[in-house]
Amino acid sequence: MPAPTLPPPAHVNVGILWGPDSIAGTAAAVVDVLRAMNTLAAMRSDKAPPPMRWCWLALPGEAQGLPPPVPGAEQMDGPLHTIVLPGWLAPTGPRLRDICSRHVAHFGPLLRAHLAGGGQVAGLFTGSHLLADCGLLAGRKVALPWVFAPSILMPAPGSGQQGVMPRGDWQRNQPWQRDGALWTTASLQETTAAMLDLLSSTPMAELAQAASPVLRFDPQRQLTAPAGMETPTGSPMVAGALEQARRWLQAHRSEPYSLQATARAASTSPRTLLRWFAQEHGQTPQDYLHGLRVAQAQALLQTTYLTVEDVAQQCGYGDAGSFRKVFVRLCGVTPGAWRQRFRLRTTRKQWQGAGEAPVPKGR
Repeated sequence: MPAPTLPPPAHVNVGILWGPDSIAGTAAAVVDVLRAMNTLAAMRSDKAPPPMRWCWLALPGEAQGLPPPVPGAEQMDGPLHTIVLPGWLAPTGPRLRDICSRHVAHFGPLLRAHLAGGGQVAGLFTGSHLLADCGLLAGRKVALPWVFAPSILMPAPGSGQQGVMPRGDWQRNQPWQRDGALWTTASLQETTAAMLDLLSSTPMAELAQAASPVLRFDPQRQLTAPAGMETPTGSPMVAGALEQARRWLQAHRSEPYSLQATARAASTSPRTLLRWFAQEHGQTPQDYLHGLRVAQAQALLQTTYLTVEDVAQQCGYGDAGSFRKVFVRLCGVTPGAWRQRFRLRTTRKQWQGAGEAPVPKGR
């Protein structure tokens, strides 16, 4: 008889290492991602407890240094699911080694047991040095800050480990890297992307995926955002005719598709446009248009109270049936299921508040 499946936890506990040399901005960015997900969860249900909870982890007896000036850590119960090392500000590799050496005895057993027990770890920026000192990067693909990569990868002089292989497989062309349950970053600005990817592999994956296009730059959302003062991107492409066609599709995405009109805008023939557009974009102009329309529809479904039929009309589809077919083909779920999973708005009652005027349609 199969063992019963345990329900997923109702929250995710995150421990963030902190000390006087820690990078405050990185630690704050991690907390802001967690707070954004809690805010989104509260928008969906103001009665549910915060799903993301965190605490600060410090060396015993290390009183110097205060956590970043952000709202206090949430009350936690149960074990840690994720441990984050935000890295340390250090002027040199030897200084970084000294800092990490103070942490190995205490945090080494914790980190090794945490990973062995199925937990996740993020070694952000120079935080990966502690992971290397704990023997957790060996054989793993890692993203590293280039300035400190030699210190992180090679054993310290006098450690008795000279001649051994580097302590990680440095992926030089990656801004951040996941290898199993371990995440590393090469720069401070990759903190949000790496954390959202990490949290997308937790029971709070839907919240992380919904927050991602808000917290990170999303080119399609930028181009299709329902704003009154929207203008074309202006970003040049390798071929002028293709750029003209692409801009035409962006500007006329709510109108019925016409290959002839698109080709005229690009000053070329329909056959030539099809050939070159497929070569450059890997799809037809019509499929590119569907992608733009669906990106706009996703934003409308996530942020407005428009019906699916109204969304279809605003995005250039004459009937909701055709819109649903295209949406399911590109997204794998119906528009209604997408809205339920990734919505970025409160209920109408929460939005309007007691005694306030009704919200206009589409807001």
